[in-house]
Amino acid sequence: MPKITVFYASFGQGHKTAAQALGDSLGVGAFDLLDFCLPLIARIYSWGYIFITNHFPYLWQLIFSSSKSKLASRMINRLHRILFASFFAHLEAEQPQIVITTHFFPADLVIVAKPQINCRLISIITDIRVHPLWVNSEIDHYFAALELTKNDLISLGVGPEKITSGFMPLRQGFRKDLSRQDLCRKFNLGPKPTILFVCSSRGVFPCLEESLDILLKDFNVLVIYGQNERLRRYLESLESENLRYFPFYERIWELIFLSSVIITKPGGMTIFETAYYRKPFIFTHYIPGQEKANMDVLISAGVAQFVQGKKDLIKAVSFFTQAHEQLSENYPLTVEHIQPALTRIIG
Repeated sequence: MPKITVFYASFGQGHKTAAQALGDSLGVGAFDLLDFCLPLIARIYSWGYIFITNHFPYLWQLIFSSSKSKLASRMINRLHRILFASFFAHLEAEQPQIVITTHFFPADLVIVAKPQINCRLISIITDIRVHPLWVNSEIDHYFAALELTKNDLISLGVGPEKITSGFMPLRQGFRKDLSRQDLCRKFNLGPKPTILFVCSSRGVFPCLEESLDILLKDFNVLVIYGQNERLRRYLESLESENLRYFPFYERIWELIFLSSVIITKPGGMTIFETAYYRKPFIFTHYIPGQEKANMDVLISAGVAQFVQGKKDLIKAVSFFTQAHEQLSENYPLTVEHIQPALTRIIG
C-alpha cells in the first residue's frame, strides 16, 4: 500500500469523525490541521467557529457565502500559508504518496505543497451539497456520498472521471451485525418503539424538554445531551423507565440502529451514518449554509422533516415511527463504506 496521510480541520465534529474512521480502516494516522499552527491561532479558529455558529448563525451564513468570491479565497489562502508553515514542513518531512482530506481547508494547503511532495490528493466531501471552496483542479479524485453531490462537482467543473459517488468513511461499529433484541436487553428497554435525540456537543436542543412528557408515554427515548448539565439534571428528575441519557456515547451505531427516528441537526456525518441504517430524520435546528442545504435535500427525498415547536415534533415522530418499516424498505439514499472503493482508486 502506498504511504497515506489523512487530514481534517476540527470545525465541527463531522470532518474529524470521517477522518478518524478512514484512518482506522486504513491503519494510518488522521491529523488535525489546527495542530499545525500556534495554539492561540487554533483557539481563535475553533472558538470563533463555535461562537459564531452558536450565537450568530446568520453571520456565519454571510461569511460562508462571501467565501465564494475568488478574491476573498486568494487572500485567505495567502494568510494560511503564513499561519500554517509547520504544516508544510510536516508534509515535506513525511513525503506521503497519497493525502486524503475531509475538509477543504487542509486540501487547499496540500495543493500549495504538492510540487514539493509529489503526492496524489483525494478529497472526501463531507456534506451533501458542494460549496465552491471544495473544488480545485489540483485535486486528483473526489469521493461523494450521493449522485446529487457528484452532479454539484460536475457543475463546478470537475470531470466525472475524477468522482466516485455512493461512499463515505464509516466507523467500524457501523459495519457490525447488530440485533435490536440484544440492544433492548442491553439498555433494559421494553417493546415500545425507540427515538433518539442527538444534541450537539454544546447540548443545544429546541423542543426537547417541552415534548418529553408526551413522548415518554408511547416511546422509549434516548438522549445524548452533550455538555448541557442543566438538561442532564432535568432528565434525571424525570425518573422514567423509558428514558436513557448520555453526555456522549462512543458506540453511537447501537443507538441509531435501535431507533425508529433520529432527532438532530443536519450535520454531514450524522446524516451519512444514519442513512447507512436507512433511518428517517427530524431536524429541530440547523446552521445556515451547508447544514440548511443538507436538510433541504433530505426533506425533498421524503426522509426528513423540519419542525418548530412541540406539536410539530410530536406529529413528525408519530408519522415516521408508523412509516418506519416501509421507509426502510424503500429508502431513497444509499451510502456504503468507502474502503473498497478507495482501495480501487489508490491501488
